[in-house]
Amino acid sequence: MEKLRNILSLQSSLPLVSLIMPVILRPVGHLKSYLKDQKELVVPAGLSVRETLRAAGIPPEVVALVVVNDVHQTDKDTILQDGDIVRIMAVIGGG
Repeated sequence: MEKLRNILSLQSSLPLVSLIMPVILRPVGHLKSYLKDQKELVVPAGLSVRETLRAAGIPPEVVALVVVNDVHQTDKDTILQDGDIVRIMAVIGGG
């Protein structure tokens, strides 16, 4: 019980910002060009994948694959949580 009290008192003394973990968006391939060739973008949690893509200037319809924390997502309306790592790949055409 004492250990729990120590942890809680430590947490209450930390600034709120240090307790919030952002979402990391990592585009693959040519999608990086939407982020001016940055490797990743830090975004707030609480938005859907679709909203996050739009906010980053990436048209959701060009994204073919969304992987959140190494799990394939079929729904771009999935709400992103604190600490999520999101990888996105574009539609690839050819023939």
